[in-house]
Amino acid sequence: MSNELLKYVGNQIKTFRKIKKFTVDELAKMINKSKSTVSKYESGEIAIDIVTLFDISKALNINIINLIDYEYEEKTRKDQGYFWQSRPLYMYHQSGKKIYCSLIKQRRDNIKNKTIATLYYKIDDINNLKNCECVYQGFMNHYDNILNFNLTNCLFDSESVLINFFLPMRKVVSIAGLISGLEGASLRPASYKVILAKTPLSDAEQTELLQLPKEVIKRLKNEHVFRVDD
Repeated sequence: MSNELLKYVGNQIKTFRKIKKFTVDELAKMINKSKSTVSKYESGEIAIDIVTLFDISKALNINIINLIDYEYEEKTRKDQGYFWQSRPLYMYHQSGKKIYCSLIKQRRDNIKNKTIATLYYKIDDINNLKNCECVYQGFMNHYDNILNFNLTNCLFDSESVLINFFLPMRKVVSIAGLISGLEGASLRPASYKVILAKTPLSDAEQTELLQLPKEVIKRLKNEHVFRVDD
């Protein structure tokens, strides 16, 4: 377990370093360590003391929980009675003709009584988060039938997203919702229909669930409201 944990923490450091577009040497200078030491941290060759972990999280402008959540995920994998307890959660949205997959990781902060959420946006490989387009951090909230995420871009504090879902009373493996934020190309406000799933969806499932029914288009034209019902 200790070797696996070291490798996990090291990989998390490497992932966020690359997302922040820092070199190993740049991160090393920020935390007053040698380049070789940081390389060994990332490869899991040596353990990292808690002070250094805080220094690294501060340098990367992330919550330290994102570096050390391995054991928590393993313990909670069996406890997925409620939809929002599933870890991780897979999110899909369509832009043009292409469907993108994103991944949401969560961790409960009992001190603050909040659930910290990290969104790895537009990933090519669910097993390699380093290749995501960007990372958002914030909190998940649930109130009876409401589930939402309030997240901020790790690179640009000026950009934030809100993701809202309605939770049905029955047990489901996926739910539909809306993500609202800034469109990447134009930086104009935009919303997309999203599907949140407990497990990865097949290509056919993604296509079917992300379709916009005629009723949604009609409502948008008549009432100027883009509401997703299913």
